[in-house]
Amino acid sequence: MFHFKSQCLALGAILFPSAVVFAQQSAESQLLSEVQVSAPKYPQKLNQTGKVISLISRAQLDQMSGKSLAEVLQSQVGISVNGARSAPGSNQEIYVRGANTGHVLLLIDGFPVNDPSHISQVMDWNLLDISSLERIEILKGGQSTLYGSDAMAGVINLVTQKSSAKQVQGHVQIQAGSIGELNTTAQVRGSLAKNQWNVHVRDFVSQGYSAAKDTVGNYEKDGFRQQQVHLGWSRPIGEKSWLDVYYQWNTNRSNLDAGPFADEKDYTAKANSSSLRLQYQFKGLNTTWYLRAFHEIIHREFKNDSTFIAANAWSNFSFSSYHGKSQGLEWYGKWSLGKEFVLLAGTEYRYQNTLQSDYSVSAFGRYDSPSLAPENANQSILATYATLQKNWKMGGIEVGTRWNKSFNFGDFTTFNINPYVFLSRQWKLFANGYTGFKVPSLYQLYSPYGNNELKPELGSTLEVGLSYLDAVWSARLLGFQNLVKDGIVFQSKNVDPYGQYVNVSKQSTQGIELEGAYRQGRISATLNYTFLDGTMTNKFAGKDSTYSSLIRRPAHAVVLNWGIRLSSQWQVSLLHHWQAKRTDFVYDEALFSVVSKELKPYVWAELQSSYEVNKHIHINLLIKNVYNQLFVESYGYATQPLNAVLALKYRW
Repeated sequence: MFHFKSQCLALGAILFPSAVVFAQQSAESQLLSEVQVSAPKYPQKLNQTGKVISLISRAQLDQMSGKSLAEVLQSQVGISVNGARSAPGSNQEIYVRGANTGHVLLLIDGFPVNDPSHISQVMDWNLLDISSLERIEILKGGQSTLYGSDAMAGVINLVTQKSSAKQVQGHVQIQAGSIGELNTTAQVRGSLAKNQWNVHVRDFVSQGYSAAKDTVGNYEKDGFRQQQVHLGWSRPIGEKSWLDVYYQWNTNRSNLDAGPFADEKDYTAKANSSSLRLQYQFKGLNTTWYLRAFHEIIHREFKNDSTFIAANAWSNFSFSSYHGKSQGLEWYGKWSLGKEFVLLAGTEYRYQNTLQSDYSVSAFGRYDSPSLAPENANQSILATYATLQKNWKMGGIEVGTRWNKSFNFGDFTTFNINPYVFLSRQWKLFANGYTGFKVPSLYQLYSPYGNNELKPELGSTLEVGLSYLDAVWSARLLGFQNLVKDGIVFQSKNVDPYGQYVNVSKQSTQGIELEGAYRQGRISATLNYTFLDGTMTNKFAGKDSTYSSLIRRPAHAVVLNWGIRLSSQWQVSLLHHWQAKRTDFVYDEALFSVVSKELKPYVWAELQSSYEVNKHIHINLLIKNVYNQLFVESYGYATQPLNAVLALKYRW
């Protein structure tokens, strides 16, 4: 009934709104077989779902050499990344559809990734990069039915490059930047007998620039160093089974400053993570099932030495250590029931704990904060879930539910319903309803400010949209509303410890997402627009306070990318990203209170060009902040000036 080839080409255009897809022309047949995502827990064609999904391919990531993962996500519709364009190693907060930073779940190959030692349990995005990825999958809306806690506003699934059936293949890439960056990556993968393997290493060094906004002209450069090792091994087990083992080690070291406009010359941070992930897959006639396990350890340290003491410092020395452990075991299966019915069902168990300590030395002597120990600061959750999907010629529907048994909070459930219908060969109408949840972090439960009576945050999402797809034009327009109740906030008190986390917040966020793409001959163009409006209401002592929830998040954002292929080997593109004004909140030491600061609108521009010398050598040039705009992401902190990154990649 449908022209599959045309639909796939248009899907490629609409699902890559922030970059121009030139790789399709030379790898069209490969693209047609790959227009599917794995984030729904099994490979599924994009045109057989009503969910809002975006995809960034490996070919596009090659053209984004010189960008961090946060910079790649920053240009996607509905996503705002505060800190993406700040100094390397800066704190990065990812907001999906205006929701809080802890309401988006990060996955690596479908495995949940977070940091149990963090206040919001979010992963340090500085530990991640795009060099080892095959693609990025972005699912909007509540995905807690399949993925549990944190997936209230969306899921970002990083799909890594897998082992190869070829004997040996690989690449080496050297990337140099004008602000003192040197990034070297190497990958080798192949097969031996029935074993397939993959080795990926990376070393990134940046001399950087001052993280704090330099007001006097002599602030030190805050450097950043990152190293990574990724190992993969897989092989068939018999005729119907397959085993995958994946190990990932990341570490980084960065220099920090003392705060807005405040230089600090001996404040350093270290972070490292070690992850082991295993998957066993069995494929029968009408069923496929998976057994998965993961073990992840994250350790972070912050040290502020006494060689240099900032003007606003209250201590001469401080040291903090945060250690988190996550473990999980999951079994799930997919059954084809006939007549286009597909059942997905599974059960999983997750456990996490943390060890935290910190102390400081001031004129009053040494002070040790109350520590957190794993035997006390831990939590676990058991869940069972199921979804049923029905597809027919004119559309389809998916319904699902998840039952959660927490040993801290008791029982609760979530659900989803995702219908869609094809109005014609080009037009598709969809409507989605989700509920989701986020469990309190270990810090919110067990720290001196903790509250062991906290309940999970609960959310719901409604969205309606319309998409158009043909070989030249594509578009997607949707409206959504997210509601959160029992939101966790910090409530100040007049007695020791002078504050506590409580479930007193309600948040409402609504918005519009518009994406469009054009592709004809050598010309390609993409456009996306995001509108957000949100409020948060906190109830303290019987009184309600309502204010905008869009802290550091713009109400309006537009991304326009235009590109041209000058020859079969050479392409050029120009990206513009406009962000409206935003509001930041900072602590004013003179007033002893938090005050609001308005951040002005800005335009970020990138000029990118890539050239294929031959099938082995690829050159990419990226010029960032083309107009050398002076803009602010966080009040009192610096952002990237005009700079260029040149990458040379050799494949074999």
